[in-house]
Amino acid sequence: MRTSLIRRGLAPVAAMVMVATLSACGVRWSDAQRASVLRAHASGSSAQASAGDAGSGDNGAAAGAGDTTATTSGGGGGSTASGGSTSGGTSAAKGGTQTGKAAASSLPCAAASTAPGVTKDTITVSNISTVSGPVPGLGATAVAAVRAYAAYRNSTGGVCGRKIDVKTADDGNDSGRFRSLLADFAPRTLGMVGNFAGGDGGGADLVEQLKYPSVVEAFSDQFQNASPVFDMNPPPASPKQVIGKYKYLVAHGVQKAALVTLATDPSILQLNLQQSLMEAAGIKIVNKQELPLSTLNFDSAARNVANSGADYLFFLAAAQHDAGMAQSMRGTGYKLKFEEYLTGYGTNYIDLAGDAANGTTSWIRSLPNEEPNTVPEQKAYLEWMDQTAPDQPADTFAVDSWAEAKAFFDSLEKLPGPITRDAVLAQLRTLTSYDAGGLLGTINLAKKVSNNCFIAMIVVNGKWKRAAPDKGFLC
Repeated sequence: MRTSLIRRGLAPVAAMVMVATLSACGVRWSDAQRASVLRAHASGSSAQASAGDAGSGDNGAAAGAGDTTATTSGGGGGSTASGGSTSGGTSAAKGGTQTGKAAASSLPCAAASTAPGVTKDTITVSNISTVSGPVPGLGATAVAAVRAYAAYRNSTGGVCGRKIDVKTADDGNDSGRFRSLLADFAPRTLGMVGNFAGGDGGGADLVEQLKYPSVVEAFSDQFQNASPVFDMNPPPASPKQVIGKYKYLVAHGVQKAALVTLATDPSILQLNLQQSLMEAAGIKIVNKQELPLSTLNFDSAARNVANSGADYLFFLAAAQHDAGMAQSMRGTGYKLKFEEYLTGYGTNYIDLAGDAANGTTSWIRSLPNEEPNTVPEQKAYLEWMDQTAPDQPADTFAVDSWAEAKAFFDSLEKLPGPITRDAVLAQLRTLTSYDAGGLLGTINLAKKVSNNCFIAMIVVNGKWKRAAPDKGFLC
């Protein structure tokens, strides 16, 4: 694992930590647990598990290299062809309008185009996500969300006078398979949208060569650094900047912090990054623990935190580890000012931790699902996820995928002329302040830099509630 991984955004790091810890511990997750862990807060997709298996997180054998999808569906299912499934093609489940179609047809981007994946009727894009592998279903919600977005836009008349068609495939967390799938998709798709793929490093040089527009959640530094890649969960500009989250904690009495994780390369690098950001805000690190992957009991770790005199705990692992640590902290009787579980929000953490979850926090990058009508984009996102993928949680990976699709297709509609890959890339490079219609905290998508905008969530009586700020995001 390269040391530059410290630059990565939190969601991919949290996901890699989950993969590493669950694999090392030999955990076999139930369908419910698998779905829950994917709702991980990372500052947390109907997906097909194997090609054509819409809405399933338990996919059996992984799709092989070259397996793609080709069904057309506005609501989530659809017929399959070529061993796979495509979504978003025909249904107007919420009542697409002729007015919307006419407006889209009048845009400059509706002109005839020779770009790959663009016909007079259809714009075809690809999505390669990790659905099989160490944590089956890892990218399932990301696939679900890009399908949901395609169905939503198609219901309103499509984009640039054309319907959206999404071809999806599973890389199995394998870089070689990712590369093979990308090579297969590229000649017949305009770009890549909504990926959550552990193997994306295998395609970094290929997207560069092809100038293949990709608005995704990047896992690897190689893929994120490719110029046609726009990462929806980018790293901070500097590990030494003072960010709003830690300024808030300092203002509310935090002076000393404890950092605890299970010892995987990505989690250790993430802890190093968080330590740097905390220290920049004036927080002293008084306890730092890198626990063996085999750790099942956190009593000793909790006692070390209590003995350190820390007033803030930052804990990074998977949901069942979060719950174990929270229960162990309660057992010490020690009161922290803030007790953060990075992957807690949206998982089954509360169910697992029970009363020990009360008072604990998690910081998220998108509007919480508990506030469902804050902005129109959030309302559409939650409604269409529920309509097209009712068996998939509207989690962090899903909301990022929806935001990625919005950025891609909104950019098409702003083109001054016919659709080309170069024109799409040029338009995406203007998105220096992007928030997906208020759904996310603002990021510089063009430069791939986080503005560190978060919302603090706290567990109160077994339910997540907003803690700070009172509205909007803390940046």
